[in-house]
Amino acid sequence: MSDNSVDLSWLLRQIAAIQGDTAYLHEVIQQLAGMGAGAPRELTQAKAAALGDIVRCRETTNQQLLDLYKRIYVEQFTRPTEQA
Repeated sequence: MSDNSVDLSWLLRQIAAIQGDTAYLHEVIQQLAGMGAGAPRELTQAKAAALGDIVRCRETTNQQLLDLYKRIYVEQFTRPTEQA
């Protein structure tokens, strides 16, 4: 194993961390559920759009991280080792 390699268990922990990081989704859902009561429609729509953007951006980040971890996996664990 070279100095640049990663451990498979570390890689799987990173993926599990992304999978388990849903607190922000629950918070956004709670905020959306509490919106609208007495607030102007434009304000409610703007807040909903902003919360949607937050979730979309976070999910894009998660997808990029998963892609990175996939590339690490392919590089480290599926390609034949180079012979010196």
